[in-house]
Amino acid sequence: MTVRSVFLAAAILCLTACVTTNQVTGRTQFITIPASQDAALGLEAMKQVRETAPVLSVGVIANRVQRIGNAITPFSDKPEMGWEFVVIDEQVLNAWALPGGKIAVYRKMVDNLTDEELAAVLGHEIAHAVLRHGAEQVSRAQAQQLAIAGIGAIVASQTEDEKTAQLAVSLGSLAAQGFVALPHSRSMELEADDIGTIYMARAGFDPRAAVRLWKKMSGLKDGNGPPIFLSTHPADAQRIARLEEKMADYMAVYSKSQH
Repeated sequence: MTVRSVFLAAAILCLTACVTTNQVTGRTQFITIPASQDAALGLEAMKQVRETAPVLSVGVIANRVQRIGNAITPFSDKPEMGWEFVVIDEQVLNAWALPGGKIAVYRKMVDNLTDEELAAVLGHEIAHAVLRHGAEQVSRAQAQQLAIAGIGAIVASQTEDEKTAQLAVSLGSLAAQGFVALPHSRSMELEADDIGTIYMARAGFDPRAAVRLWKKMSGLKDGNGPPIFLSTHPADAQRIARLEEKMADYMAVYSKSQH
């Protein structure tokens, strides 16, 4: 077989073996990591975070985040996940979710947000964990690395010019990052906004707080972020517009939670 044929066969095998349908969204996902490994991966990653960052898991501040997070998880699509909520005691405007339901919110967000706005943040991160976005991103990165290596091998097999082969790999990497990885990451952020707002509404938190959150976030940012086409997150205005488009649906869910 030629080098081209080998990489094509490997790519087809990988794609057919790892494409699944998300039961919550109905969207097709490419994930190479078994769901059974999520809990172990999350535990190990959280252990490393605790060793390198000022993690608060007890006290008034941590208890507030845990109370809100624990109010939402029973209304998620994976209430049985090993949920854990901590605060990173740093003045950073960020939050993240690890596989298996390990979620952290940074102190700057906790200090500047109301309970309902925090519910929007936590609903968003809970949605990331439920939808396995972290595993999806890692899987896509692995596939892109395989494809980029294939480009280099194919070019190298057809030319003796090492610089040409290296250029092909570099351009392939840039294209994958700019036109595949980042846009897909932004689409997952919008997906987490949507599902997370449903979760918070089910739990009895006013979904209009999600809009207030992103309006407030615009004011809290220092304005030094990267251009939107180089960002893993969509623009705040885009998030707000998407949320407002579906607000009637969110409010219907919220109204049911009040009865």
